[in-house]
Amino acid sequence: MSKAIKIGFIATVIVYVLGVTYTYYSNQKFSQTFEKFDINKNGSIDTNEKSIQAELYLNQMAKRKTTKQAVIILIPVAIVIGFICFAVAILLKKINTIDTNEINYQ
Repeated sequence: MSKAIKIGFIATVIVYVLGVTYTYYSNQKFSQTFEKFDINKNGSIDTNEKSIQAELYLNQMAKRKTTKQAVIILIPVAIVIGFICFAVAILLKKINTIDTNEINYQ
């Protein structure tokens, strides 16, 4: 049982760290793209900088999750995946126990 808990905990931590890392680097790349549209480097896309691509980019920027949101949103996701790994580890242990102790292959 303790091995299954370790597996579930490790899976939870791995999913959480990978998710936050992906979100962080995705937002960094998104910020670099923003700098391409911000010609005068004032931190916003003004009316003289607007184009069809800039409009699409602004619409996408409104829908994106930030790294701060990902830190909170990924907690339940990581816990659910960790619990699934925990349950699978217990089931595989039970299958192995039944196979070695109760089934007679003669």
